[in-house]
Amino acid sequence: MAKEDQVAALKAGVEAWKKWKEANPKRRPDLTNAHLSGLHLAGVDLNGAKLDGADMEYCVLKQANFSGASMKRTNLQGVDLTDAVLLNANLEGAILANSTVTRADFRGANLANADIRNIKKGL
Repeated sequence: MAKEDQVAALKAGVEAWKKWKEANPKRRPDLTNAHLSGLHLAGVDLNGAKLDGADMEYCVLKQANFSGASMKRTNLQGVDLTDAVLLNANLEGAILANSTVTRADFRGANLANADIRNIKKGL
């Protein structure tokens, strides 16, 4: 279950999230099942975060860092992941339908059973 202080910090934007991370350097972000749809989070650092079952539909996640994140069954439908880093992320069963993944780095990511219909790759 998502931690309310973390959800509030993320909903407040990237700068508020950076401050939360600086104040809590040893805590692994837990945003499990969080409702985060429609947020503008370009450049956010969610390295190693637990995002299983989170709803991030239609978020702007350009240049976001999801390296090593657990994103099983995460709803990423219609998101913009342009230049995002998802190295070794676990996206098993995630919904990426209609998302933009231009230059996104999925090396080592687990995309088993992920919904990748109509992904837009761009240039």
